Amino acid sequence: MITQLIHKAGAAIGGLVKKATAALAADKAYKRSVDRRTLKVLGLAVLALAVLTPELAMAAPWDGMATNVLAIFTGGLTRTIAIITCIACGIAAMAGKLSWDWTIKIVVGIVLIFGSAAIVDYLIAATA
Repeated sequence: MITQLIHKAGAAIGGLVKKATAALAADKAYKRSVDRRTLKVLGLAVLALAVLTPELAMAAPWDGMATNVLAIFTGGLTRTIAIITCIACGIAAMAGKLSWDWTIKIVVGIVLIFGSAAIVDYLIAATA
């Protein structure tokens, strides 16, 4: 009799656990779909705000930040680091510790970083 009660209680608990697990899984799926919908609506609201507000659509606040980023990439410290890198790459390539392929790639990357402003100015002047 006691064993039957234990089995019935175990079965009842097992059923409750299964129902609770299913309910939790359904709740998680619902929350994920709500989160996705909320994210989409929020994204559309931000996009509409940016398009409908002329002050946000202008580039004036971003101009200063972009100029600062350009100054960081082409400033004096960066130029010094690039010079030391070229020297180190040349020495490593001559010593056989770095392939010439990598050395050329690094130097071309440095040329593109520091010459990008001149390249863009040239392209703008060519189209005008």
